[in-house]
Amino acid sequence: MHHIHWLEPQPSTAGHALRAALEAWGHDVVPGPGPGSLVLVAERPDPRLIPAEGSEILWWVQEAEAEEISAVLEQRPGWVMRQDRPLEAAREALRHLRQRDLGSEGWLRQMLHLASLDELLKLMLTRAIRQSRAKGGAIWLRKENRFYQRAGDGSFPEAPLPRHEALDLVRRGEAFLLAASEQLGLLRLLNPLEPPERFLLGFEDVEPLLLNAWRLEESKALSFKDDLTVAQNRRCLETELPQTVREAAAKGESVALVFIDVDDLKQVNSQYGHPAGSIVLEAVARTAQRLCRAHDRLYRYGGDEFCLIMPSTRSLGAQKLAERLIEVTLGQPVAIGNDRLTISLSAGVAAFPEHADGAGHLIEQADRALLRAKREGKRQVVVAG
Repeated sequence: MHHIHWLEPQPSTAGHALRAALEAWGHDVVPGPGPGSLVLVAERPDPRLIPAEGSEILWWVQEAEAEEISAVLEQRPGWVMRQDRPLEAAREALRHLRQRDLGSEGWLRQMLHLASLDELLKLMLTRAIRQSRAKGGAIWLRKENRFYQRAGDGSFPEAPLPRHEALDLVRRGEAFLLAASEQLGLLRLLNPLEPPERFLLGFEDVEPLLLNAWRLEESKALSFKDDLTVAQNRRCLETELPQTVREAAAKGESVALVFIDVDDLKQVNSQYGHPAGSIVLEAVARTAQRLCRAHDRLYRYGGDEFCLIMPSTRSLGAQKLAERLIEVTLGQPVAIGNDRLTISLSAGVAAFPEHADGAGHLIEQADRALLRAKREGKRQVVVAG
């Protein structure tokens, strides 16, 4: 029978369920801290909750950010699990803890539990900054011949880096390649105080995880890509918008949604043919992508409509971008045969929580605002409310 110490500073129903399951599996659950494995039930991982005793900790938490995970795992080996995970997963984590099967450090095993490429990158960056005692940093991922920033704290500009510039930074020792054999990623740190050996230690063990997460994301991206334009498709929007709204709600931030419609596209198709309509849609998507910030997301909702998700943005900021998009598009006629066709757009804007209480409601409000813009004369932006 294995002794497991139990500490529950912030009790929860999921905590009671895990304790009952451990006892049913034959574990001797001992209240309070002690030597050996410890289960710690809390709302979030917090270094202040770590007791003096306990050689390794299974954190059973309601929510966790990458920075919080890294902070507690640097203090004591362990594993952080959200309480919505299956109880069997916690049992497996305890088995790894008892066997000290934690990779190079506890943080490596934690990475196996994280769900997405962005979470992996965020945890890697947080660890590198702390290990190097740098003032900040960022990670870029390569797509074809450019590196695009995917994780960062504002220490470096978000502009894409051409491949030759990125490799020049590596040669000068100002950046470090991740998964160097495939030149997958680029790590830059602002004024690191420790040598590279200090903060790159263990990254080789992480490379298979990083590559697997990247390949999984790439395969999903193909199924979410619109066949015609540079935008994502509606299926992708329906997957990502609820997640974006949940994250905004947890952080107390806003999310803006912009619906964009190409005015009179049916008339273009009738006069010039459907290939001309496709050219117009491609031009609109390229312009919108160029005007967007790095973390905004463009989707083709269907037919002549696009959607734009703008995290950390209120309706006024989204309205300004939509107005700018209309202005720029009007000033860039599209060549259709010997004709120069002026493209007119209408847009509707809504924001969470300003106008909506959830993802579905947000779509409804932005769509209604777009319909008002069309009814009231087109070539304008209407804000919900």
